[in-house]
Amino acid sequence: MTAEKSLPSEKMQEILMHPIVKALSPAHKQFLQAHVLSRHLNEFPDIEIIAFTVRGLPHIKAVPAFGMMMDDLKHGRYEGKDTIVVPSSGNTAHAVVRLAPAFGFKKVIVVLANDVPPSKRGIIAALSTADVHGTSQSTMDVAREFAAKPGAILLDQYNHPANARSHEQFTGPALIQALGRRWLSVLAVSMGSAGTMMGISRYLRKKNILTAVVGVRPAPGQQSPGTRDAKKMQVVTLPWQEYTDCIIEQGGRKESFIEMRRLWSEVEPQPGPSSGLAFDGLLRYLRRLSVQGRVAIKGSTAAFICPDDGRFYPEYTLGELDVDEGI
Repeated sequence: MTAEKSLPSEKMQEILMHPIVKALSPAHKQFLQAHVLSRHLNEFPDIEIIAFTVRGLPHIKAVPAFGMMMDDLKHGRYEGKDTIVVPSSGNTAHAVVRLAPAFGFKKVIVVLANDVPPSKRGIIAALSTADVHGTSQSTMDVAREFAAKPGAILLDQYNHPANARSHEQFTGPALIQALGRRWLSVLAVSMGSAGTMMGISRYLRKKNILTAVVGVRPAPGQQSPGTRDAKKMQVVTLPWQEYTDCIIEQGGRKESFIEMRRLWSEVEPQPGPSSGLAFDGLLRYLRRLSVQGRVAIKGSTAAFICPDDGRFYPEYTLGELDVDEGI
């Protein structure tokens, strides 16, 4: 096994000063904000519900994209590489494509599932360094084939330890700062790579903040953009199971879009379907609580993460829902 080489500090500083790297770096930014939901959306009179949305970054996947690429750079894994390959549902790929030139890559091969919206696919394809491939197969399998070619390296968000570590380092503190003095009793996070959920949970535990962390994923066989059901999550080797107190997987694709559209009535920027799934999962968790369980968190705050942007899904929203559903 070849020993990894560390990058000279002056080269690292040059990359950190690149305009796009500075724009997408989560360091020294308060990139989460809290939106308190009204009684129109919150059916629990004794509990406050808030949505955490992203500001100052294009989406929450900029956090692990930055973290994973910086980690690989520091350890010299990019030496001799001119192509980076990234399997993604869209947002991670977008961040990697934006960051890639600063890291010395001439080309980015993006492998997307065929159900990624045309608008999101087009935004990535419009960037000159991106070579976008849609597939109905496993995106990981296809990405590994591309990464096996000379000069290429795979960025595997489903196995990279810096995925969760970045959220622990940056997203956890940003969440607590946005929370203020509230008592956070429950946090629901939709899962794709599970890095967001795992990293925040690890941060909360290290700070001894006793929050029930709920991992939300679609019911078996359901497909909700940006998330993975139990079968598709088998590609994830990060030890995310250790960091969730409960898994909700009863919701499905349509519920994601209904709750997404309901959130549009109050939350800006417009949340996407994985945000709707997280909200649906939080409501299901709270409804399941016993009377004693509900009493125990009376006066607290329950929250969910809005990681994505619903403006990318007009075709899917209109295709999934009737005109008045979620309104």
